[in-house]
Amino acid sequence: MKKILKIANVRFLRRFVRLRRLTKKGKSPKIPKKFWIKLHTYLSLFFLPLALIYAITGVGYIYDIRQNSGAQIVKIPLESMPKRGSEKELILKLLEENSLEIPKDTDIKMFRGNPSMGNVYYGASIIKERNGEVILQVTKRNLYGVLLLMHKSNGSKFEVGGFKFHFFDFLAMGFGVSLLLFYLSGLIMTSFCKKDRLVSFGVLGAGLVATILAVYFSV
Repeated sequence: MKKILKIANVRFLRRFVRLRRLTKKGKSPKIPKKFWIKLHTYLSLFFLPLALIYAITGVGYIYDIRQNSGAQIVKIPLESMPKRGSEKELILKLLEENSLEIPKDTDIKMFRGNPSMGNVYYGASIIKERNGEVILQVTKRNLYGVLLLMHKSNGSKFEVGGFKFHFFDFLAMGFGVSLLLFYLSGLIMTSFCKKDRLVSFGVLGAGLVATILAVYFSV
């Protein structure tokens, strides 16, 4: 046991002396590639479920599979828009009369200009349709619809420092920062393609041009 401790102390002292010498020379100690490999791996694994959500809902949205695809929707016609302040009472009354489930959150919130209650999974909204008809729309979404709305940063939010967030937003922001770290760690692990640097810059340039052209022709 004493021998093991002695070896450990010697190693620690050697590292300390080496670090001190680097500091005196004005050099900061380099972060080893092993650290970047672990960072890349662990972040990739942690954010893999989120990446799949963004990939699936993003592609689905492009192909016009929106949040109400496959949802259970009930429409109840109304004579006119209710007076401001009476929306909650009217919605609860209509839900009870039609034997529909009462949302857990019965506070009235404005969603796209429509008085609504509930959450992204199950909610009721008073909507004025394009033909001028006023309806109470009760929507119960499936998992895809809920995840798509999370992707679009819709959901039950709370205020922090003047900004409104929901818990999914914090994961989304972390994922955004991690994407930058993925590229940084990837470049460090490969020493920025040391043997094929010219080709690498060519590929980078091609990607930049392709992105600019895609944005230009999509406007």
